Amino acid sequence: MRYDTTLKDLFHEPPQRLLQLLVGRKGMALLPVEFPSTMKRIPDLVLELEDLAIFHLDLQSVPESMDDRMLMYRAFIRQRYPNRVVIQMVLYLGMDPWKPAAAIDEPNLTFRYEVVDIRNIDCRELLDSPSLEENILAVLCRMEDGRKTIREILTRIARLKPKARADALTRLVVLSGLRKLEMAVQEEANTMAITVDVMENAVLRNLFIKAQQESEQRGERRGERRGEQRGEQRGEQRGEQRGRADLLAHLLQRRFGALPDWARAKVVAADLRTIETWSERIFDAESLEAVFQ
Repeated sequence: MRYDTTLKDLFHEPPQRLLQLLVGRKGMALLPVEFPSTMKRIPDLVLELEDLAIFHLDLQSVPESMDDRMLMYRAFIRQRYPNRVVIQMVLYLGMDPWKPAAAIDEPNLTFRYEVVDIRNIDCRELLDSPSLEENILAVLCRMEDGRKTIREILTRIARLKPKARADALTRLVVLSGLRKLEMAVQEEANTMAITVDVMENAVLRNLFIKAQQESEQRGERRGERRGEQRGEQRGEQRGEQRGRADLLAHLLQRRFGALPDWARAKVVAADLRTIETWSERIFDAESLEAVFQ
């Protein structure tokens, strides 16, 4: 999934403000997260809290069952850190509604974990963090004014050195895709004093081109839905217009000979009323040009 790497890159240090919001405790250190196995298993974030509990956070951007995966991670964490309290949570970042059971209840097996929708967190909480990574994550939280939030994040990104600025902007663009806000980021970046030329940056250019294509596709789908509501009437009108235009072109050709391209183009582009007017002139007009006067 294209968001995974960007999301994991934001957590190269314990996200302290986010941890306070999720578990009410300070993170002390990130812990090894890759477990030896014939299959590569890497949870998103495992860290030690100030009370020595182990906190496992997995990030999820699409609604799908996490039960087996979380149970597997729980078993590996317990193997590596025996006799430690383990807290597990899934932070949901997607747009579609998702209310999973977050539990397994079977004979001889009871397992539970917590799921938190990041949209239940006020973006102000992460915007107030001194960590730019958490600031960027705010674009996924509950926002009253998405563009205002984006401008605030961009203001902080603008203070960075060029390489770090481009990297941070790329992360913001990727994550904003989860809220369909990529084009809003581009527009706001273009109006601010940010010296990253997004169209000269290969990564950002590709992201914005993809966002533009997706935006156009969404527009086409909306147009199709509107067309379904009003399509029958308009379809009948277009059908009648094409039929009248074909008839007019045929009559003009019988009266004046082969039609030049300019005349055929005028007929095709004309509305019904104009076609009727021209049709009435056919037999009185002395030339093709006179029909269109």
